[in-house]
Amino acid sequence: METSINQLANHLKKVARDVISGKQKLCLSTSYLKKINTAVDDNLDANASFHTIQSNKSAVLRDVQFLLDLVEQTVYLKLIPDTTSSLEIIDIRRFKKLKVLETCKVNIELIVGIQKLRPQLQELICIHSLKSVGDILEKCGADHSSRYNWSELKKAKFCHNDLEEIDDIFEYTISLNMLDLSHNKLKNVKIVNQLPNLKHLTLAYNGLESAPQISGHVRNRLQVLILNNNYIEDITALTAANNLIYLDLSNNLLVDHNCLLSISHLISLQSLYLRGNPLAYHPHHRTLTCNYLHKNTATVRFLLDGIALSKTEQCLVGSLYPIFKSQTPQPQEDNEMETSTTSIQQSRKARNVKIMEENVTKKVTPISTPPLSAQHLEIKRQVEQLKEEYGEKWLYSDAGLLVQDVLGFEKSSILLSSTPSDGTLHGSLINTDTTGNITTYGTPNSTLNGMNVKDTFRSVTEESPDASSIVKESQPGSSVVSDEPYEPTSEVSNPEDPVSDASDGEDIFSGGEEGIFLATNTQELHQVFVVLTESHISERDVTTSKEKARWHVNTIVSCTKPDDTENVIRIEFDTLRRDRKQRIYELEEADFSNFYDTVMQKISEQKQDEKKSYQCMKCSETFSVKTIKAVFVEQSVTCPKCNSNLVFEST
Repeated sequence: METSINQLANHLKKVARDVISGKQKLCLSTSYLKKINTAVDDNLDANASFHTIQSNKSAVLRDVQFLLDLVEQTVYLKLIPDTTSSLEIIDIRRFKKLKVLETCKVNIELIVGIQKLRPQLQELICIHSLKSVGDILEKCGADHSSRYNWSELKKAKFCHNDLEEIDDIFEYTISLNMLDLSHNKLKNVKIVNQLPNLKHLTLAYNGLESAPQISGHVRNRLQVLILNNNYIEDITALTAANNLIYLDLSNNLLVDHNCLLSISHLISLQSLYLRGNPLAYHPHHRTLTCNYLHKNTATVRFLLDGIALSKTEQCLVGSLYPIFKSQTPQPQEDNEMETSTTSIQQSRKARNVKIMEENVTKKVTPISTPPLSAQHLEIKRQVEQLKEEYGEKWLYSDAGLLVQDVLGFEKSSILLSSTPSDGTLHGSLINTDTTGNITTYGTPNSTLNGMNVKDTFRSVTEESPDASSIVKESQPGSSVVSDEPYEPTSEVSNPEDPVSDASDGEDIFSGGEEGIFLATNTQELHQVFVVLTESHISERDVTTSKEKARWHVNTIVSCTKPDDTENVIRIEFDTLRRDRKQRIYELEEADFSNFYDTVMQKISEQKQDEKKSYQCMKCSETFSVKTIKAVFVEQSVTCPKCNSNLVFEST
């Protein structure tokens, strides 16, 4: 035994300073701790000073004294089991300054001295050591004490203990701010609501089917919540949490992105983990998730599954259904458990309802119907009579005017159509004076379908802006004689017809389109028409054909094909607008090569160099420089002889 004590003392002397300062922990097996306790009891007089040493065993006593001093000043102690299991009592009462106690696979019911350390312990770690949380927090192991406050306890880790439930013992650990209950068999953890200062909660690798219900002061204090590797399908309870910064829901059973509505109010959230859930395998998982995040996440370095949001994803943040939570009641003085979670409540509008009495009947006004008459039969008879009288071209002749009279239509002021008319002008003389008035000279029969020619052409000049295409103007005294029948051309349109505008697809800058390609903008995830012209490249909306963006071909810097994807082209532009500096298009295989060749041809044309001659004003040196076409970047020219920039272009 003396040999083992000597070896232990020599080994611990190397790290004694770090162990006393708390930088390192003292890790002892239960057998070595028992040897230290036995050596102290056998060699040191309990009634004398620690410096009283018997002369015959000075070397051994020095080692025992060193171990005792080290034990009394140790800050962090870790107990591990021996290779052989033992049910002997483990005494830690000599650790007077202990602040952190860790047990690994050591039965907590065999440890004596925890009750004495309870007012000063700041951290408890029990791994494979507990049957229930009450064994350590209430009974204090083998001390079998009664309940008492753990006033200094800040952190507690009770992992790998097969805990199935937790009693209400946590009400005596009000200072606890970090609790780790991972790798257990818990299904209900409402007890965490008794911890008003809790900031970090880990419930990973348990049997939870829904997120833990949070109420009381924990709602505003909890910042880190780790729930990975459970069976969680419902996270509605997280609507009660207000200040979460880190949330891990990975490897659960979340199916639909709509469930993320319960966390859309988290304004301080900086990290969210959803990988391993069924919803994470959606092809647009990140885009859909961003829709449910709070808009404030776009202003911080937010991490989704450990990856920062792209600029496109930041634009989508907060675009769907922000949550509006009703104020939840404050916790009662008796710390009753709150079982209901906050829900989304909409404002209710009061409606005024008028209830009519049964004996009051509504006055129903009948729908007026026109009186029956035989007028339409008379009109039909007159039309059929005109058709028999004038034959097949009954609508082209004078009967057309009679039909208008029969049907009650207003007569048009001018008859201009693409069909020939029987009314002709033979030998008419038409003269236009300087005032713009039209006068006619001709035979007495110079009428058109019973209408005066003068009135007809005056109506044309007043109503139709294209009247100049019918009548040729001349100087006073001149005349135009027409012996051919008058036939209106297709160039003359009815003044009542709508004016046709130019096509929206016409390029007014370049005078035509060279190619239209249907492409998918991978940055904004929607399809557009990419129009290539002689001098411009533009984007148009697929539905409305409205132009969305336009670039000059001289602004194209590069056109590349990414190696990892097919049928995708990346185009860089020299522009001042950030949202138009780059476009990544995905095209169909049939259009890919044509589009790529066309863009590369534009780049080669605008990169053709031309030489310009310059003369230096300082040294009169004449030189030539190759200039490259550019839109926003101006090329600086300096003299190669004296490096002066005072140069001018010479012809």
